[in-house]
Amino acid sequence: MFERSKLETDVLVIGGGSAGLIAALEAEKQGVDVTVVCKQKAGKSGNTIVSGSAFSVVVPEEGNPDSEEVYYQDLIRSGKGINQRDLTRLLAKESGKTIQWLEDYGMEFFLQENKYVKRKPPGHSHPRSVPTIWDGYSYMTRGLSFMKPLLNSVKEKNIQLIEQTMVVRLIRKRGKIVGAVAIDVKKGNIIEISSKSVILANGGAGNIFSQNNNTVGITGDSYALAFDVGAVLKDMEFVQFYPTMMIKPVKMPASNPLFGDGAVLRNKHGELFVHNYVEGGDKEATRDKMAQAIFQEVQKGNGIEGGVYFDCSGIPKDVLESKYSHFCNQLRKKDVDPSKDYVIVSPTTHYFLGGVKINEKCESNVPGLYAAGEAATGAHGANRLSGSSIADTVVFGMIAGDSAAKHSLNSKREDVDWDQEISSLFVQNDDGGLDIAKAKEIVRNVMWESASVVRDESTIRSGLQTLDDIQRSLKSAPVTSAKQTLSFFELSNMVAVGQLVLQGAIKREESRGSHWRKDFPFETEDFLGNFEYFKNQELADIHFVALEHKRSHSV
Repeated sequence: MFERSKLETDVLVIGGGSAGLIAALEAEKQGVDVTVVCKQKAGKSGNTIVSGSAFSVVVPEEGNPDSEEVYYQDLIRSGKGINQRDLTRLLAKESGKTIQWLEDYGMEFFLQENKYVKRKPPGHSHPRSVPTIWDGYSYMTRGLSFMKPLLNSVKEKNIQLIEQTMVVRLIRKRGKIVGAVAIDVKKGNIIEISSKSVILANGGAGNIFSQNNNTVGITGDSYALAFDVGAVLKDMEFVQFYPTMMIKPVKMPASNPLFGDGAVLRNKHGELFVHNYVEGGDKEATRDKMAQAIFQEVQKGNGIEGGVYFDCSGIPKDVLESKYSHFCNQLRKKDVDPSKDYVIVSPTTHYFLGGVKINEKCESNVPGLYAAGEAATGAHGANRLSGSSIADTVVFGMIAGDSAAKHSLNSKREDVDWDQEISSLFVQNDDGGLDIAKAKEIVRNVMWESASVVRDESTIRSGLQTLDDIQRSLKSAPVTSAKQTLSFFELSNMVAVGQLVLQGAIKREESRGSHWRKDFPFETEDFLGNFEYFKNQELADIHFVALEHKRSHSV
C-alpha cells in the first residue's frame, strides 16, 4: 500500500518536545547515531510550548532557604504518598543543576539584581518557579523560549530530525527492542527503523478528553506503543486537571503562581469559597484540590457559565505589573483590567500522571526501551506541583539520553522480518464503515463525561462500554492514505489508553489526588500504593502494588 524506506540508527528518540530534544542532546555526547522522529514539528510541538515556560527547581544561590529535602517533601505531600520515591528524590536532587545545563544550550532566565526571579505557586514551601525570558513570543506560546534554544542546539549537532512522521509500532525480538515502524505523512511512505535503543518522549494523552489545553497530536501514543510491546504502565487512573483555564473573555491559562501573590477564586455571588474545601484556601490549594473545589462549587449552583470568577485585585499593582506584565497585556487586549476585573475560569485536562514505569536510569522492564517526560511516571504520584513537569523533562530527559546511548554501545543490531511486521499492522476490512473523525470525537466526549474531575462507577462503566464498541469497529476504518492511516493509529491509541484510564479508575475505590470518586469520596490505607498495567494477550492485567507494609495482590 505504501512505499518503504530503511533507516539505521543507534538511538531512536520518539518525540520532538523538551524531553525528546534533551535526551537527544545527551545521547549524542556518547558518540552514537541519534535520530529524533516527531509526529508534528520538532521544537514546535508538544506541551512545553504552551506551558508557562517556568520550571520549579531548587535554585543553587547563596542565601536561598530552599533545599532538596524540602522540595522532595513538597512533592511527596502533593503526590499523596504514592510517588516512586527514588524518582522523586532524584528530581529534587538534580533539579538545581539543570539551570546551568540549559544556560549552556542558550536558555535565558529572568534575573533581578543578579539573582534568578523565583515565584511561589500553591503547594511549594518556597519560591522556586523560575521563568525563562520570553520577550518576542506570544503569551500562549511562551514555551517556545524554552524550546527554540534546544532545537537550535540539536540542529548544530550530528542528530537526524525526521518530522511529520508517526511511529506506529515498536519491534521486540529476543525480548529486547530492536526497532520501530513509522509512517511519514508528508512523503506517504513507511520507514523501517532499525535501532539498538528507543526513548519514548512523545508526551501524554490530553487529547483523548474533549476539554484540554494540550497541543494537537497528544493522543497517548507513548503509552500505547509501550503497552503493546510488553512494557509495564503505572498510575494510568491519575489525570491532572488544570484548575484555572480561562473560558471568558479569552481562552488561556491563569497561571498558578498568581495565587501565591494574592489572586483568589470567587463564586457567582462574589464570595471566596476555596477555603471551604481546602485548608489554607487559594494560596495553598494544589491543582487537584482547586479543580475539585471549583467543580463542587459549580455543582452547587454557585458557578457562572460553567466556571467561577478569577480575581487578581488582591495582588499589589506593582507586583502584578512587574511579575505578570505579559499576562496583564494579554487581558488588556480584550479590554480587561486584571487589577479590578474578574475573568471566568474552569478546569481542563492538563497532564497525565501515569505512564511507563521506569527506574532511576529511565529503563522500562523491556531491555532497550526508555521513557522520559510525560511518557514516564513515578516522580509525581497522584498529583503534580506547578512547574515540576518541565523540571522533570530536563532531569529525566538527560538521564534517558545517557542511558539509552550507553545501552546502544553495548548492543548488537538485530535483523527484523519487516514484511511480517508491516503486514500485521494493516488487518482491515474493505467496507470502510467507521468514520475516524467522528469516532475520535466520541472518544473525547466519553472520556470527559466519565473520567474527568469527578468520577463514579456507573459513568465509568458506561464509558468503557462505548470504547469497547469503538475498538471492535476499528477493523472497518478506511486506511487508504498516509494521513488517514495516521489518524487511524491515533484513534486506536486513544481507545487503548482511554480503556486503561477507565479500568484503573474503577479499580481504585477511593479518592486520592487527581482521582476523585464521588461514590468513594475518601482516601483509604487500602489503596496506599500503585496500580500497574500489563498486557495479557489483548487484555489489560491490572495489579495493585502496595507500599511498605502493604501486601501486593491482583484485583
